[in-house]
Amino acid sequence: GDEGARGGLDVPEVRLRNGVHMPMVGLGTWEYNTSTTFVASLRALQVGYRHIDTATIYGNQRGVGRALKVWEATTGGSRDQVFITTKIPGGLDYNAATKALYATLDELMLDHVDLMLVHMPSGWDTKGGPKARVEGWRAMEDFYRAGKARAIGVSHFCRHHLDDVLQAGTIAPMINQVEFHVGMGSAGPLATDYREYDVEQGVLYQSFSPLCGPCGTTELIDGPIVTEIGKRYNKTGAQVSLRWQVQQGIPVIPKTTSVEHMKQNADIFSWTLSDEDMDTLTNLDHPPATGGGGDGTSGDCKIE
Repeated sequence: GDEGARGGLDVPEVRLRNGVHMPMVGLGTWEYNTSTTFVASLRALQVGYRHIDTATIYGNQRGVGRALKVWEATTGGSRDQVFITTKIPGGLDYNAATKALYATLDELMLDHVDLMLVHMPSGWDTKGGPKARVEGWRAMEDFYRAGKARAIGVSHFCRHHLDDVLQAGTIAPMINQVEFHVGMGSAGPLATDYREYDVEQGVLYQSFSPLCGPCGTTELIDGPIVTEIGKRYNKTGAQVSLRWQVQQGIPVIPKTTSVEHMKQNADIFSWTLSDEDMDTLTNLDHPPATGGGGDGTSGDCKIE
């Protein structure tokens, strides 16, 4: 793309199965309130980010929408240069899911999003099962066909959850967004939610918590292993952790309100980790998945 679309950061894009292109780095907004989300999103857009990730459950979509409007008004940037991802809760029937889908557009003040995800294979209470999963996905397909989302996908889905929508649906999910980071490179399917199966099925595997924000440790940012590797490339530990993922073709959505960190988090494409360093990082078993499992698994695969 041109300088305007790329925004001066050279972030490559990955092609989803329907031909839509998504920037490999986006800004995560989990646990940010609306005003923090507004500030972080606006800074990110000004720095050159062209991908922002939010969700209904975050309660901060309005902050993203406002930032987009201010950025457009003050820079001459246009909506179609920015990739906006949001999510609706899982476990909803067709009507409730449809209502939730259109509510996201209201909050974001947009007529369409670029990527809509079902946030969980169930409700937050783990209820819903295959029936709600299939109904919710049907609502997603109709939303997509109506031109309200340029791509649709899932999050926290394990193999059997994905199979439900692959078998019952007519449009396969384009993405599965799952916790993934250094420390999980050699973990089994109950940790990665069957990463290999996603790849086999042509579902792009996208990472959330790429720096293990919820892990209660900063070892992927300033720990000795990533820091030591970083010195060889004149990069930070966080950049090493993120590079390990994008070098495998996995898009990342690190969160930060710091302009300096935003720039560093996107500066992960002009250099390459050696095979040896990649292997070292892949073989680390810490920090493990910190999802609902509590035992190094994500907990997602236990959901009916």
